[in-house]
Amino acid sequence: MKSDDTNFMVIFRTGKSYEIEMASNTLRENDIPFHLQEETSGGLKVAMPVRPSPGPGIWWSIHVPEEKANEAKQILSELPMEVDTDPDIWHFGPTERKKRGWKVFAAIMLLLFLAWLVKSVLGIFL
Repeated sequence: MKSDDTNFMVIFRTGKSYEIEMASNTLRENDIPFHLQEETSGGLKVAMPVRPSPGPGIWWSIHVPEEKANEAKQILSELPMEVDTDPDIWHFGPTERKKRGWKVFAAIMLLLFLAWLVKSVLGIFL
């Protein structure tokens, strides 16, 4: 069995599903080999899921062989999107109202966790 020593590198990263689809379709049409990966702000990296769902701190990346990186970047630069961005936690494009909703949800979850923690600690001493 032949070993494949091809090194892949990230050429594009986004939190917007339509952008990753547009980029991957363009590379496919131009016969550029690539693979997709989902990443989280916590550092988790997995193969692209069948049904990716956008949210805070989730983005997707395209990896191509190093020798094809410049060609792939050139092809993607012709698309109507920013190719050289480094996405932040809110890159999936929510409205301000949705951002507030996510923040309220996170605050409620944190308060519920703290209430459970206090109850557990008090249960030890009572």
